[in-house]
Order: sequence, then C-alpha cells, then structure tokens
Amino acid sequence: MKDSWILVTGGSRGIGAAIVNELCMDHNIVFTSRSLKSVKDENAVQDKPFVKQVVCDSCQNEEVKAIANQLTECYGPPSVVIHNAGVTLDDLHIHQSVEQWRNVIDTNLNSIFYWNKYLLPGMMAKSGGTILIVSSVTGLKGNIGQTAYGASKAALFGLTRSLALEVARFGIRINCLAPGVIDTEMTQRLSPEAMKKLRSKIPLRRTGTAEEVAKVARFMISESCGYMTGQTLVLDGGMTA
Repeated sequence: MKDSWILVTGGSRGIGAAIVNELCMDHNIVFTSRSLKSVKDENAVQDKPFVKQVVCDSCQNEEVKAIANQLTECYGPPSVVIHNAGVTLDDLHIHQSVEQWRNVIDTNLNSIFYWNKYLLPGMMAKSGGTILIVSSVTGLKGNIGQTAYGASKAALFGLTRSLALEVARFGIRINCLAPGVIDTEMTQRLSPEAMKKLRSKIPLRRTGTAEEVAKVARFMISESCGYMTGQTLVLDGGMTA
C-alpha cells in the first residue's frame, strides 16, 4: 500500500467525486475537501484499496505543507496527483471584488503550486509518477463574467507545458484535461432557459457528465497514455472545434 496512492484535490463533489469513484476500486485514494463528508472506506484492509479524506484549504501554503508532509511520511510519495479543486465566483470584471479575484486565482492556480512544491520532490526521487491538471475550455474560449476563472484556467496550459519539460527526465508526466460544459452542481444552478441556450452552442447538443470526464482522467494517468506529456486534452462536445 505504501508505494502506490493517488491524491485528488477537490474530490468531494462534481468532477472530483466522479474521479474518486472511478478510481477507488483499484487504487488507493486520498482526496481533499474543505469540509467533512462520508466516504466509502477510510482504512486500508490487507490488499484492499483505501479511500481517505483530508480536510484542507489548499489556498493556504502552510496547511498544504503540513498535510503533504504527513501523507508522504505515512504512504510515501504519490504515484499520481490529480489537481481538480476549483471555484468560479462569476462576475463582470469591473464588478469583481479583490477578494473574489484572489480566491479564484488562489484556488485554481496557486494551490497547484503549493501541492507540487511539497509532493514533487518525493516523486522525483522515486523517478516516476503522473500529474493531471484539470483546467477548462473557458481557458480557451472566453465567457462573459469569467475573467478570473478564464485567466486561472488558461494559466494551467502554460504550467502544464513548462513543468512537463522540467520533470520529464525524472520519468514524471504532466498533462492537462480541459472539460467543457459538464453536468455538475455548478451547471445545475442555471435556469432551464440558460441551459437550453448553452446546449445549443455545443455541437453534440448535450452537456457532458462527470463520469465521462473521470473515464478520460483514468486513461490519462494510465500506462496506456505513457508516451504523452505536456499536452492538453479537450473534452467539450465540440465547442472549440
């Protein structure tokens, strides 16, 4: 158990929860959230994979440092890190508060730096591993009211490419997954009229599911994808075609 585990940030709901559910049958999983929720199984039993939740505000460097060090001491370096935690806090750019802007950038971008800072050294020493960064098509295709979100998600494409070049010699792959409109709590808040208008802009004429994103994430961290690094895979029903 000590030599193979996966970290999923923001794993308590939406895409993150779907990724945890997709992987938990055959991988040891640690997922982060900002509050407690019930999980399937918190303890390793013989050779059975475990699912463990840790409460962490990934925007806080010292909090991430403490938890990352605890996890590494307990389980060793992770084999996979899936950076999924994110927020939107939509508003027009001129109306957005400084607090909103900082919260989005801290959650969607800075938190990735914090986790990498404390987990990557162990992965490099182990000479292997995979990091998957979950971005969004909003980083490619602008949306009104999402300047902070779009800026944070676009930054992840550059982070992916540059970090992939830095750590490739250690056998570590870095890739990015950019989902389009996915049926999660975020989209479920929209009115039926807004959703109808949104679907009309998707060539496949439907939203994606969190489970579909999770299956692609499984592929991207697998050995079947072992020759891909520094790349962004877009899963958006054709929106950016």
